[in-house]
Amino acid sequence: MYILLFLLWIVLNARITAEIVAFGLVISGAIYWFMCRYLEYSPKNDIIFLKNLPRAVVYLAVLFVEIIKSSLIAMKFVYSKKMDIQPQIVFFDVPLKSEFLRTILANSITITPGTITVNVDDNHFCVHALDYSIAQGIENSVFLKLLMEMEASFDD
Repeated sequence: MYILLFLLWIVLNARITAEIVAFGLVISGAIYWFMCRYLEYSPKNDIIFLKNLPRAVVYLAVLFVEIIKSSLIAMKFVYSKKMDIQPQIVFFDVPLKSEFLRTILANSITITPGTITVNVDDNHFCVHALDYSIAQGIENSVFLKLLMEMEASFDD
């Protein structure tokens, strides 16, 4: 995180001089210290982030593909002459312990066309789906499997 803060400082200054680099090192260090001291951040989080970076890239790629696929399904409903839509509300439990990863899952479901996360209460999810075909298998989605792999690596 310290390196990212420093790189952000350099990018925002749009030039590199000795003074900017020196001041950036000090400012980045102060912000990093503040994060560790008052925001419960730790260098361990950096290690976990780096360890999960490949999984996060795969997750984003899968999310992009799922958004495209469900967009095509939603377009089929919009452009069909017959309105044969069967909305569904699905309740399911998620075995994720991390609140952050549950939030990622809820937002991934919502950003995917045709589905909205209505409520999240601890591990209990309520999702509205535009049609029965979209709701099928949502409780065992590829998103959940990838996030469970990420959570398992937290314990390593």
